Amino acid sequence: MDKVTWADLVNFKMIFFSVIIEALPFILVGVFVSSVLNLFLSEELIQKLLPQNRVLGIIIASILGILLPLCECGIVPVTRRLVQKGVPVSVAATFMLATPIINPVVLLATSVAFSLNPKMVWLRLGVAFLVSIVTGIVLSFVLKDNQLKENSDLHCDCCSGHMAKSDSIVGNLFYLLKGACSEFFEMGKFLIAGAFLSAIAQTTIPYSSLSTVGQAPFLSIIVMMVFAFFVSVCSSADAFIAASFGSSFTTGALIAFMVFGPMIDLKNTLMLYHSFRLRFVLTLIIVAVFLCVSLSYLSNLLVGGV
Repeated sequence: MDKVTWADLVNFKMIFFSVIIEALPFILVGVFVSSVLNLFLSEELIQKLLPQNRVLGIIIASILGILLPLCECGIVPVTRRLVQKGVPVSVAATFMLATPIINPVVLLATSVAFSLNPKMVWLRLGVAFLVSIVTGIVLSFVLKDNQLKENSDLHCDCCSGHMAKSDSIVGNLFYLLKGACSEFFEMGKFLIAGAFLSAIAQTTIPYSSLSTVGQAPFLSIIVMMVFAFFVSVCSSADAFIAASFGSSFTTGALIAFMVFGPMIDLKNTLMLYHSFRLRFVLTLIIVAVFLCVSLSYLSNLLVGGV
């Protein structure tokens, strides 16, 4: 086993802090959106807005990222809040899977990363759309209740007192900030843990070992999905990493990296397990993995290399 050098430690530190710094703004956006939803979105209003048809509700949830472009770093708090507000877990899960990819910012970044190649943009969009919708439909049949853990209600360690809404603007603003404060510190510890493990993965897995399997139609997809899970790169930046592997990996492998990573990565899995029951987390991951592998492999068969 090779000795750990000072350069390895410096590299680890840079990766660790870069993941945290990159994710923090999106975590902040996510917790503030979550608090706004809690303040202004009532259960009755949600019931009126959501269509009664199961599939239609899932389809609508999959395209909400166009109106609410959230990164995967901050999507879990919003998803949890939606379920607490009475949104079916299948609809909330679809929203969580689709929004980090199906939004204008990510699609523009993908286009730029691949030199305005529309094939990669449409493939990423299409595979993400199908994975999120089919996963939502499967979950709607398999999981009936909200799947939240009993301890998923917010508590504020940084502030004292019970969070209660107010009739005044100042009171409601304090309520919003207090809820965002609680959720930020609650989710932040899982972000730090995920960044730590991600830095370990990136400093111990050599890129050269990845490229040796890059042209295998099936194995390359699995390798890039595992890589995406551990590196936990933000969805607005992952296309540039994928593009750097463009000459050595298949199209399907690159699509798998850009679809599976924003949906299921290490830091998000930790956050999900903290908020939702194990059955939900495992079912979500298994279905998403199967669909990502299948559709990415189909991409290899249909379009071949980049």
